[in-house]
Amino acid sequence: MTRCTPDNVQLICQGLDHPEGLNFAPDGSLIAGGEAGQIYRVDCAKGTSETIARTDGFVLGVCLDAAGNVYACDAGRREVLKVSAAGQVDVYSSGTSDHKLTNPNYCAFDRAGNLFYTDSGDYHPSKCNGKLFVVTPGQQTRCIHPGPLWFANGICIDPEESLLYLVQSTVPNVLVFRLDGPVLASTEPVRTLELEPDTVPDGLALDADRNLYVSYYQPDQIAVVRPDGELEVVYRDYLAELLNRPTNVALQKNAIYFANLGGYHIGKIEHPLEALELVRP
Repeated sequence: MTRCTPDNVQLICQGLDHPEGLNFAPDGSLIAGGEAGQIYRVDCAKGTSETIARTDGFVLGVCLDAAGNVYACDAGRREVLKVSAAGQVDVYSSGTSDHKLTNPNYCAFDRAGNLFYTDSGDYHPSKCNGKLFVVTPGQQTRCIHPGPLWFANGICIDPEESLLYLVQSTVPNVLVFRLDGPVLASTEPVRTLELEPDTVPDGLALDADRNLYVSYYQPDQIAVVRPDGELEVVYRDYLAELLNRPTNVALQKNAIYFANLGGYHIGKIEHPLEALELVRP
């Protein structure tokens, strides 16, 4: 494990409002959300940001399509939003008639344009009411796992689009489900990756070698789960200054970019990895 210091962590952009989710846009900029509903576009080379939209909610996970539209899980509005490059905000999903949203948290596309997203439910570990949804390209929302899930949080999809990984923050573990197109082959996971007890994992990202990067709300760390299931905490900040509740990560070649829900910046750590090509339908 490497301790985070100013020597190995670069502050990419500062002055943001508790960024939670982040993802790369087609033009290479970094998109992140803010606590007051901001959608930020960050120029990583210049270290500058602009606010392209405000949702008046609380933006958590984000992903993008090939046209640069941002899809944002807004916990404040209890909706998944579509935000155009020009800043127009529209509702993309609000759950289903049988399953209204409590806390939409994280989203990911497959190549067919299906948008998978989690509804975390209530955070307290005495409750277990998280769910998993999908929005088809025709903008029809389906609840594909009605739960109960323990604060369903970050998700990612493997390159073959055969597996979906889902963090349960309050257990803590990662559930691996078999995909069958826009639905799960079964609501029973094919594998469960146990994480350290008394931690709160949050975000997920896969690299090209199928290493699974896990970012944590608590403690302030980033871990890697190898394909054989071995877990290694690769970076930790005992002072919670550089890594400050690093809830989500985005990967590029030899670099981990991370958001800091507890702070005001986006950071970068140089780390040997091959990044997957992002799916932007």
